[in-house]
Amino acid sequence: MKVFRTKSNRWAVLGLIFLGVLGFAQTLDEPITNFKLPLFNDDGYRTGYLRGEQAIILNEVEIRILGMELNQYTGDERDAVIGTMESPEALFRMDQNKKRSAAGPGSIKLENDSFVLTGDDWIWQENGNQLVINKNVKIVIFSAIGNVIK
Repeated sequence: MKVFRTKSNRWAVLGLIFLGVLGFAQTLDEPITNFKLPLFNDDGYRTGYLRGEQAIILNEVEIRILGMELNQYTGDERDAVIGTMESPEALFRMDQNKKRSAAGPGSIKLENDSFVLTGDDWIWQENGNQLVINKNVKIVIFSAIGNVIK
């Protein structure tokens, strides 16, 4: 599902989505219930779908999300879900260079077809799809990994 054909259309629509989110909030610090935000790459393909029970827009680059769920997508024409991250609380950031990241002091759960990864005190960066978990890391692997785990 390629959503946007040109960069100008894509950024215009993304700007309208963000302004729409701001428009529903009476003030920046007022919670938005049932928060939803689709995420796209530069080619217009979906890379994620961010949801939260509540969200508070803190400023132009940060959103505090309670009950966060992030579905990650292939970012190409397949538009398939490749994993899901869940956390009770997250600080989601998108800087001026459109780099997205999230972090949380509490728990995180990352799940895909191959494993479930859990832990506490985490940082995620969309660029390179990197997740750093600092405490209580646990992984359950469902499939073989070469000759290491069968």
